[in-house]
Amino acid sequence: MDQQTIKYYNELAKIYDDETKDFWERFPTTIIDAFVGLTNGKILDVGSGSGADGLILQRRGFEVICLDASKSMVALSSQKGLVSIEGDFNELPFSDGSFDGIWAYTSLLHIKKAEIGVAIGEIRRVLKAGGSFCFGMIEGDKEEYRESSEIKMPRFFSFYKKEELETILTQFGFQIIYFEQFQPKSKNYLNFICQKRQMAVG
Repeated sequence: MDQQTIKYYNELAKIYDDETKDFWERFPTTIIDAFVGLTNGKILDVGSGSGADGLILQRRGFEVICLDASKSMVALSSQKGLVSIEGDFNELPFSDGSFDGIWAYTSLLHIKKAEIGVAIGEIRRVLKAGGSFCFGMIEGDKEEYRESSEIKMPRFFSFYKKEELETILTQFGFQIIYFEQFQPKSKNYLNFICQKRQMAVG
């Protein structure tokens, strides 16, 4: 993951947490409901941030492991009572097939497009056969550093068209079983739930 972006979250973790903690109160929770209906067991939250999503999933009855590249974010999610690990999205510290479900909501947008396949491959590796993968991204066609209007410190973002994401997911052996989008303001959120299928051999 981009080091400047990790620095942003390390230095501004509490501010970011305060700004985003009511995200699922402001935006539709249908993606959460769909994921919960399709998933059982142990969940890995990749790019878990301060643990807001992980806490929602835990309250829905899941065993949740949170993983984030920011030490400060891991500290915040740990304070919420979540099992939280500092780690690299491109090298997940888990054995093959460790999880029944993977949740990665607007976290992989901080990975360069040239590296997205590595992260998706790692997610596939640690997900059980038939397991569910929730993948949320933001629509666009650029990759760039951006500053928010309130905080003059850049983060790296990769934006994708829906068709790009569909191609990537299919290439890595995921079957898309649910899709939705919502556009509260200028950003169009692209939300997928996929199932890990067997890759053809030969």
